[in-house]
Amino acid sequence: MKADRAEEILNSPDIIGVKYRNNYVWIEDVDKGNNTAHVTYLEDRNTLHVSLDQLVETGPVSKHE
Repeated sequence: MKADRAEEILNSPDIIGVKYRNNYVWIEDVDKGNNTAHVTYLEDRNTLHVSLDQLVETGPVSKHE
């Protein structure tokens, strides 16, 4: 994922699915200089820094899911 797109997702009023290693994550912060993001796993709430290249956008998520 490109840094600009990660920031768009972070700042979006919509919920947009993002996966890291086949697990859904929430983007907490984007570091354009290092091409990384601080993310939180949705299932267990663990946080980590990952390369933006490893994030995959899955599309809009319905608020009813």
